Amino acid sequence: MWCERVIRNCEGLPAACWGGRAVDWVDIEWSECGRELKTQTRSGQPVSVLLPPGQTLRHHDIIYEDAETAIAINVLPCAVIVAPVLDWREMAMLALELGNLHVPVQLDYMEIAFIENEAALLVMSAMQIPWVRHVRRFQPVQILSAPRTELAPELSNILRSPAEADSVAGTTA
Repeated sequence: MWCERVIRNCEGLPAACWGGRAVDWVDIEWSECGRELKTQTRSGQPVSVLLPPGQTLRHHDIIYEDAETAIAINVLPCAVIVAPVLDWREMAMLALELGNLHVPVQLDYMEIAFIENEAALLVMSAMQIPWVRHVRRFQPVQILSAPRTELAPELSNILRSPAEADSVAGTTA
């Protein structure tokens, strides 16, 4: 089975979202929620997914459906550290510190969750933020990539070797 798009997401929606179809689940870990996936459903059906750039899989995404069956994503719960924060300033500071460590985070109302990481726990200790371990689905925030930047033409020669600069200028040494 080849899937190139998410048809819809049914998390938290009534059973009518499934259209009365039997659901064949694809169980995956949070780290497999990228745009590419090659696995199989619970019933053994092979599944290959390649989503458009910028899209990722989420819990309860329907990636295939016909008249009788829907194939949907089930993100398995995992152990996470949950840090309740007192206010938005504390949340911003903690998010910044964890981002500096490149730790994937899930942001919910007044709490931050992340996969256990020794450096992150040291930050929590230094900031005196309490935390607890939970087992739940982890859906980290997807950060948009930085926009593509190009060097101004008048500065680009500075970064070229003398031979490259001469060939671009039309002269040879």
